[in-house]
Amino acid sequence: MKRRDTEDLLQHWGIWVIQGSGVSACQVSTLPTPMITDDEGLLIDGLVSRLRRGYPESADVLLYYYTSQDATFANVGRRLGFSEGKARQLRKAGVAWIDGVLEGMCPAA
Repeated sequence: MKRRDTEDLLQHWGIWVIQGSGVSACQVSTLPTPMITDDEGLLIDGLVSRLRRGYPESADVLLYYYTSQDATFANVGRRLGFSEGKARQLRKAGVAWIDGVLEGMCPAA
């Protein structure tokens, strides 16, 4: 079985969170059904929480980027007090960190 792409997991995790399955409970009925199990959602929730302990700015960018319906790097940066470029870099670093943890959890095929 092929491991899911980290970006894909984060995108579906964001929908899962917005729809009230995750730590943030705000119901939005216009979003598609997230293609993520509760176990996967809870795993990503936990990884974002772990990321927050070491790299809080990256975790905040991931949270706002993947759980906001108007998620652009300019909006995320403005909301968090960063430039658009820094928001892009922090998201990239956060995705890479989560990808590395997930890679370590899954044996090579």
